[in-house]
Amino acid sequence: MMPYKHFPSKDHILMELRLEAFQRLTTHMRRAQAEAQTPTGALVAVSQAYVEFALKAPNDYRLMFDAWEFENYAQISADFGDSISREADSWHVNLDAVTAFAEAENLAIDCNFAAHWLWSSLHGMVQLHLSRKLAFGMEIQPLEQIFSEKIPTSIRAFSQK
Repeated sequence: MMPYKHFPSKDHILMELRLEAFQRLTTHMRRAQAEAQTPTGALVAVSQAYVEFALKAPNDYRLMFDAWEFENYAQISADFGDSISREADSWHVNLDAVTAFAEAENLAIDCNFAAHWLWSSLHGMVQLHLSRKLAFGMEIQPLEQIFSEKIPTSIRAFSQK
């Protein structure tokens, strides 16, 4: 009952935990991006950081992307205000990495679309791993390695040129 001395509801507790987890993911992704030497390296490093976070903190990851419904989302929005935007910060690191790569490569692509493709691909791979649904004994590590190697080529494929 102790948490209820600080939070008015279960939804408030879960939202705070969720936002803290998103902040840790964002920090991990930004660090990887900053340490990279090139836009290509940053694109791959940000993607790898996403997967690393999920593998090291699977319970946080599940909470972040769980599709539970708030009992009163309007109240959560009112109580958390702009801090809810922390959920989108890691997405923006992903978009920034795709955009910087596209600019460096002089690619005529819809960066928003390419970033969504990358984000959903990473998320799908992680979700399949965490739910033990990767088929035929496939492990995430070799899959993630091959995926990481192919990210630049895959993003280039979105080019309109």
